[in-house]
Amino acid sequence: MNFTNCNLCHPKLTASPSYGDAIRYHAESESHENGVGINCYGDEFKEYLSDGTLRVDVDWGTNHSELCQQLVDTCFSGINDETSSTLTVLAQITVHGIGRRPAIALLASNSIQIDASLQHDNSAKIFPPFDVKWRHDINDETLQLYPEYLVRLQISHHGSTSINHDHGITRHLHVAPPPIGRLGFRLSDVIWSPGLFQGDQAHSNEIADSVLLRRTADENKDADDSVVEIRRRGFGLELETVQLPPDAENDCFTHQQQYVQSVARARKWHLNRVSDDDDDGIKRVNELYDELLLWNVSHDLYVENAAPPTRLDLYQQIMAHIKSNQCDPKLCNDAESIRTLNELVLGGRVEMPDALLDDVPKQKIPTSQASPEYKSPLPPHELYHTFPPPKDGHDDASDSIRLVLDGVLKNAAASSRGVAVPTVSDIGQSGTSIHVHVNITNPTAWPREVVTQRGDIEATSSLLSVIFGWICFDRVIGCHFNMPNVWRDRSFAPMYVTGPEFSWNEVSWRHGSSTIKPEQVKHVKLNNLQAWFEHVHSCLKSTRGEEKKEQDPASLFEVVFDNEVLINTISRWNSLNLLSLKQYGTIEFRRMHATLDSDFVSAWTWFCVGFVEKFSQASMFDRYLYPFVGGATSMEAGLQRLVNAQNNATIEDLYEIMCNEDYPSMPPSAFDKLICNRY
Repeated sequence: MNFTNCNLCHPKLTASPSYGDAIRYHAESESHENGVGINCYGDEFKEYLSDGTLRVDVDWGTNHSELCQQLVDTCFSGINDETSSTLTVLAQITVHGIGRRPAIALLASNSIQIDASLQHDNSAKIFPPFDVKWRHDINDETLQLYPEYLVRLQISHHGSTSINHDHGITRHLHVAPPPIGRLGFRLSDVIWSPGLFQGDQAHSNEIADSVLLRRTADENKDADDSVVEIRRRGFGLELETVQLPPDAENDCFTHQQQYVQSVARARKWHLNRVSDDDDDGIKRVNELYDELLLWNVSHDLYVENAAPPTRLDLYQQIMAHIKSNQCDPKLCNDAESIRTLNELVLGGRVEMPDALLDDVPKQKIPTSQASPEYKSPLPPHELYHTFPPPKDGHDDASDSIRLVLDGVLKNAAASSRGVAVPTVSDIGQSGTSIHVHVNITNPTAWPREVVTQRGDIEATSSLLSVIFGWICFDRVIGCHFNMPNVWRDRSFAPMYVTGPEFSWNEVSWRHGSSTIKPEQVKHVKLNNLQAWFEHVHSCLKSTRGEEKKEQDPASLFEVVFDNEVLINTISRWNSLNLLSLKQYGTIEFRRMHATLDSDFVSAWTWFCVGFVEKFSQASMFDRYLYPFVGGATSMEAGLQRLVNAQNNATIEDLYEIMCNEDYPSMPPSAFDKLICNRY
């Protein structure tokens, strides 16, 4: 297996302007000739802003003679001396649209010939400038726009038909169109405070009434209505937020205490909406809020408020919102509430530069805030989704999520404290995110199974099918469901089969700036899917021909998903975390920005749980398991098929799998809710 074809090695592909270049203006507080903050773009954006032109250059590095020797070693390996006397290589660069149909469409290309015979001339500048351009202009209806582009560099021997096409150098770079201006969040997605939005209380009332009505209807169903076999799968939800410190004046010294107090107030508010003689209704309300008390509030020290330019932009949006009379009229005249709201929005570890505070009323801005993370109950009281799913997506789990957000945290009758989910951090990464843990092996959580009940090989195959399926659709999910602030986030990095494209220590506008030697690629410990795939293939190969023999019932599963191997290859910091298998018996879906929209959060949990439920079925093995690790499949062939499957995956394919009319694994309405309106 060739580990050296990684875009962290020279020659490297670099995009201009890049996704990170655009995020930089949301994150950096340093002023330049055009000012500071969102929409103050520098010269690198001139062409892109005028007509959507994107460019990818080849960075050959500075040691041309060393690179030339590498080309000779890779492109001319196994070639006789007569042929190798003309050391000419062909460099081809192509741009393909990915993520939607038609898949992997060729949009642009370029090529040059290079004389590699000068490899011993240290003074020679052998490699000329080389780039490719294409347009992503959202205003040009004649263009075929894609959510992401795959740029491929292929350098091979020129003029010989006997060359093995595996020889040569290949590089891949996934290019996300740089987002311009605000990132597309609705104001209510990222901030809530009492009185900030008109109709909030009516919305909380509506949620409370609909949840109670659904619970009542479920209990009153006739036995004949439940002829379909119901399957359950448990999950855990983690929602990161930023808030001001707890309200000590009301004897709340932790956010857990603050949450418990808010639940008590919400219970009282909800009971007031139930008739005094409705004993069943009162019982159901008390049961609902008893369930909410099983939620836990912890603190994530990595979470903090957004970068200063993003905070200022949010402040400006809020002030415009208030001035346009879209808030409760009482808020406009409540100086103390406005001051508290400003502390939540503008405070943070990274101090706001004075230049950004010119239009902000003078007040003390706190330099530290709290980062409560709301976690759903642990097994055996965990949330779960049922299959086949209800058409409207409303079940006990969605009830709990909606009540926590709309009935407790965003309900003025229950909470006087604002809550925010910051978007862009000072290093251009996500400010907050959502994590969903879906049960795989925990016997105390639904479906209440253990690996030995299903058999070692079946359990291993089912989880591998889920993982390979996720790898295939990771970029589709990221491009279509995620907001731009998390497209290339280091804490849930894209799972590129072609290798990592940036390092952990790089801020978003320096992605790909780190350089490693080809021999170091195999030992990269972040998002190294090729190394992990090699491990999986080796484990499965060792068991072939022995499947019918009596084995340790968990041996194959434990070896394939060995924790140390996972740590040293793909690690935790990618869109699908497998390290939680050992600790919790779950896999953790990390790829999602945080939001205060309860319907979106519920839709995302439906997707994650439904994805496991669908792809773990044996009916999916022919498409998402056997092509990659089937009995007669070599490691190299399996990996290349996985590359091709990832490049060819589309949002249309994903919808057809997840929302199949005959066997849906999630409500179609939930899938539609997740699609972000990007243009």
